[in-house]
Amino acid sequence: MPDRLAASPRAHATDVIARAVGAVALATLAMIHMVDLPGTLGPLPLVGAGYLGIIATAVAVGGMMIARSHWLVWAAAMGGYVLTRTVSGFLGDHSDVGNWRCSLGLAALSVEALLILLSAWQARSRRTTLTIPPQPAQHPTPEYSRLS
Repeated sequence: MPDRLAASPRAHATDVIARAVGAVALATLAMIHMVDLPGTLGPLPLVGAGYLGIIATAVAVGGMMIARSHWLVWAAAMGGYVLTRTVSGFLGDHSDVGNWRCSLGLAALSVEALLILLSAWQARSRRTTLTIPPQPAQHPTPEYSRLS
């Protein structure tokens, strides 16, 4: 990558930390859904299938998040949140609406809120790093071509 496009060391370190926290949050979300999975497979098989999709997607996106920093990975994490909050109504899963005593539901909402905050922070930090004017690349003169 050319020097003028490289992120500063501080920006790189915060990006790595955000990606690590995001990957752990996605793994936690997958674990929450795995714990709740047995109760959804019997009465509502479509919801159980949706849970399996959430688990697989959270693991895959978390792996991509660890491997590479890209805005599409954060968008996938946000897209998953939007889908789980909109599609579950179409699958007939209205049993947890207003159930604020469900500890797994509260844990999932907390982790999803963390992912929302991280995604917004990543989008903001990417926008600010893109506005920094690039500096010209400096190419050192090879030692053999210097006049002695």
